[in-house]
Amino acid sequence: MAIKPLLVTQDGLISDTTRWAEKRGDVIRRLLETLGQSQAPRNTGQLEVTSEEELAQYFRRKVWFSTGNTDRIPAWLLEPKGVAFPAPAILACHQTNDCGKDEAVGLGGSAHYAYGQELAERGYVVLAPDVLTVGERIYPGFQQWDSVPFYAEYPHWSIIGKNLEDSRAALDVLCGLDFVDPERIGVIGHSLGGHNAIFVAAMDERVHACVSNCGMSVFSEEEERLEWTLEDGYIFLPSLRFYFLNDRPPPFDLHEVAALIAPRPWLNISAYVDEAYGRQEFLAQTGVLLHQIYELYQRTSAFAWQMHGGNHSFPPYIRAGAYAWLDRWLKG
Repeated sequence: MAIKPLLVTQDGLISDTTRWAEKRGDVIRRLLETLGQSQAPRNTGQLEVTSEEELAQYFRRKVWFSTGNTDRIPAWLLEPKGVAFPAPAILACHQTNDCGKDEAVGLGGSAHYAYGQELAERGYVVLAPDVLTVGERIYPGFQQWDSVPFYAEYPHWSIIGKNLEDSRAALDVLCGLDFVDPERIGVIGHSLGGHNAIFVAAMDERVHACVSNCGMSVFSEEEERLEWTLEDGYIFLPSLRFYFLNDRPPPFDLHEVAALIAPRPWLNISAYVDEAYGRQEFLAQTGVLLHQIYELYQRTSAFAWQMHGGNHSFPPYIRAGAYAWLDRWLKG
């Protein structure tokens, strides 16, 4: 299969934002039909603080908030010292790891993925929640990253849909804090956190800047695409297995989702060869397609596409550029 063009419909080429808005609506429809949805409204509940620690540059609070009818989400909330409030804020989405949200704030895992901690030290309010099945959200009696109980409860939903809903609940929390500027909220993530960042930025315009590291792919080209739709363990989108096994185009592709972020600022960082996805040279062409969307809006300066040879990583020199990007758009 070839990479699906973005600025094309059955009626011809798209050359203005009005026609793109029509296709954008169609992408959202196809996406939501595939992700499924909860039968309960989001209903983000009041923030509960269960612990607080004062560190040199910020306060670190353990917090809980609720979403849906019964789900409670634990998170770390970092409040920087010595900044003018209301301050810019970041939703920090963690990768697939053994410690969930802790890694994003420097309490476990690798320092290369403690971007929440490093952004708090730069003056951002940071919220770093656990995703379902890891950290403090593991189903009783099951191993971490086991989504089977989720699908038993929600057979018509998906883990990606659930992660999107939880991320939007996290944005509800940030927007409800009187020390956060709701017009200066960004999202960042690596790997699993990277594509979670893309999905929430695409589907929620309260995200004013996005950084995704090693989270971007294209289903039609990806060597490891069956990893998105396993039969057990962490099953992102079970409905896509039929399409992939039969080599048929899926209802949506990831670059279509990413295109929904435009015209808001977005920096994507990807490796030419990535152990999680396989060879990714095709992303160079994908970047051209997405750049064309920003050209429609005359907002090409709000789009950045970085490729490197560092495999599935987020080293210091790349993080420095990511933080500078967020500063440009969220600090002014």
